[in-house]
Amino acid sequence: MSSPSNLDSSPDTNGVPLEERLAKFPNKKLVQEVISVWDEVIRMEQELASSRQRTRALELELAAIDLEQGDGPSVTDLEEQLRVMKMRCGQLETKLENEKIRRIDGGGDSDSRLEELQKENARLLRVEEEHMILILDMESQIDRLISSLKES
Repeated sequence: MSSPSNLDSSPDTNGVPLEERLAKFPNKKLVQEVISVWDEVIRMEQELASSRQRTRALELELAAIDLEQGDGPSVTDLEEQLRVMKMRCGQLETKLENEKIRRIDGGGDSDSRLEELQKENARLLRVEEEHMILILDMESQIDRLISSLKES
């Protein structure tokens, strides 16, 4: 780029306004200066865009590394655990219903069978409660991960 050394950007140099100083230059020289500066601006804008792209790529790479090395599991792992726990919860509910039906159908069973079924029912209820707590915890972790991804 040619340096516009004769073109000072200050409004007044030695009391002469910029317009008068520019009027003294040949039009061809002014056009060359404008084109030269314009080319430099375009080159700098391209460099800036390229730098922004590299910065964004590095930020995304860093976020991915942070997620991989983070204390908690990834979103996909949590979603898979949630899916498995929901399936297990469904299985336990089915077992409970089957036991209730067996108990109703086998009304003449001994007291030991009734006591065994009540213990199993209590155990299943505890397991269900633990699973619900685990599911709620996983959902909150998924929400936190999603919000952190959105902020990145």
